[in-house]
Amino acid sequence: MPRIEKPVPAFMQVTAHFRRQIQDGDLAEGAKLPTVAEIEREWGIARATAAKAIAQLQVEGLIYTSPRGSFVAGLGAKATSPKDRLDRYRRTGSLDANGEHHRVTAAELVIAPPYVAELFGLDHGAQVIRREFVTVEEKSIRALTVTWHDGGLANTVPELLSTASSSIGTRVAGLEQALGPIAHGEDFMHSRGSDARESSALGLPTGTGVGAVTWLWTTQREDDTVLVEYGESCIPPRHTLSYSYAAPEETPR
Repeated sequence: MPRIEKPVPAFMQVTAHFRRQIQDGDLAEGAKLPTVAEIEREWGIARATAAKAIAQLQVEGLIYTSPRGSFVAGLGAKATSPKDRLDRYRRTGSLDANGEHHRVTAAELVIAPPYVAELFGLDHGAQVIRREFVTVEEKSIRALTVTWHDGGLANTVPELLSTASSSIGTRVAGLEQALGPIAHGEDFMHSRGSDARESSALGLPTGTGVGAVTWLWTTQREDDTVLVEYGESCIPPRHTLSYSYAAPEETPR
């Protein structure tokens, strides 16, 4: 039986539980969620609280409701944030949701673009590892992603230069073994028009409005912050990104 943990509001915990199941692929498209009465009974919460949790999932576009009940929305409604994927890795050992697979289109050492070199603190002309892949779930394209890593990892984490799909979801293990545990992440999100490369990969007309997500995962070495991964994802329209976070415990007075 699920348990409510204080001090997080009960409806948020129920919402997070089902959100995670949907994003992980444990609840597939069209799967029926428990009724409000069943959630009330199983979680030991008020019916209004259970209804609020279901309503929140609907607001996020993850489910739809009908007279027959609440059902997981189409795959085009959901997207997974970098935070979600890192959380999933901590829980399961893989960044990937059930049913996802990848087409790796590039895994190579390249001269770092100026902005990437600056992020990694590298000199002009230094090499970085660039990986590009398309994520697909049930024949639906979920994202086009490019990840960047320090070129010095080519020898210590050789799977970063592999084009095998299996090297995607577990890449964090090799990175953390080489550099140390990822201790901090930042996600950045904005909307823009897709360029020709992105449009071709996602099957969209050039200039289509898409969601652009970038992230930085870092580790700490004594007094130095080391960038483990910089990534860029392009997400087709109509996808919803959502994740929970802890608010500051106190308000300054």
